[in-house]
Amino acid sequence: MGQNTSKTNKKKINSQNEKKEETNNNNNNYNNNNYNNEDKNKKIINLKNENSKISNNNNSNQQNNTFESKYLKKIKVIKQHSDWIKSVKIFPSGNIISVSDDETINIYNKNTYELIQKIKNAHLDDIIYIDIKDENNFVTCSYDKTIKTWIKKIDKFELNYKIEKAHNNDIYCVLYYNENLISCSQDNSIKIWEYVNFKYQLLTKIIESNDINSMLLLKDKNILISSGYDGTTFYKIYENGLNINFICNLKEAFGGCWNGIYRINDNKIIVGGEKYLYIILINEKKIFQEIKINFRCNGICYNENKKILLVGGWGNDILIYKGDNFEFVERFENAHFNYIIGFCKMENNLVLSFSGDWRIIIWSIK
Repeated sequence: MGQNTSKTNKKKINSQNEKKEETNNNNNNYNNNNYNNEDKNKKIINLKNENSKISNNNNSNQQNNTFESKYLKKIKVIKQHSDWIKSVKIFPSGNIISVSDDETINIYNKNTYELIQKIKNAHLDDIIYIDIKDENNFVTCSYDKTIKTWIKKIDKFELNYKIEKAHNNDIYCVLYYNENLISCSQDNSIKIWEYVNFKYQLLTKIIESNDINSMLLLKDKNILISSGYDGTTFYKIYENGLNINFICNLKEAFGGCWNGIYRINDNKIIVGGEKYLYIILINEKKIFQEIKINFRCNGICYNENKKILLVGGWGNDILIYKGDNFEFVERFENAHFNYIIGFCKMENNLVLSFSGDWRIIIWSIK
């Protein structure tokens, strides 16, 4: 995420008082909160300036609503977490699942967006990523250095298996690879976990020289792509992960963000970096295009029907690009009240964004 990845530098919100909300005719305006830094020695993100800016713009918004976009229409705001939301995914059924620094897992109905299930204390620290296997199985990873798989029994999910001390440092991403798992961590390693006799055991370990922040698995090509401070790296996977071979490293495609790799089509991916987006050709293993964004990218999402690319990051705004050549068309200001962590594509030209403001927002692409 281009983020400070050390434990003491993780940016986390800790609320002393219940957050109060006020509504006006044009937008939701949120009062300032007092925050403390006692919980886990995390660095505080002070939202005073952002909330003050929103408050000061309240009257001017009557004429120029900063929450309106030419390309995105707000459908629904979901606020069921009490800290930064780090990952959101969609089940095959369309139901939504989210994980957060508040150590909870939330599942929402696809039609009403109402909470179906909340799993409290799912991990002992921030939950960073979630991957879905099917309608009845998902996996999570956390700064508590564990990986957990979850299974649906009757109508509720419960813990299925836990890999203790899966890594020696914060775990940033975990993916299903058939029945196996692939994880990456701040300890500079990628690990493949084999599922045998209803348990996971370490099958393969790869060491890279710097933080690995995100991964993308191209199952149709048996290619694993990792992104981090050493660039973007391609691996070929054989025999269900028993063998994995280094293909190449694109050092120029400097990554370093959660949710930072996105597949556009059969032969293009986007890697989000510190100040650039890198369009990479998969088959040729080369950078096709660079897009300057001037902030640290977190989330990327592309809608094929509308040919709209959404980019979020260390800021409240969503950058919008359009067309095959990704022409910049709009900076959607104050889409959220804190850093935008990522996006998730939904059906029927819907997309959701999630943020450090503890909210999931459902948008319709116009």
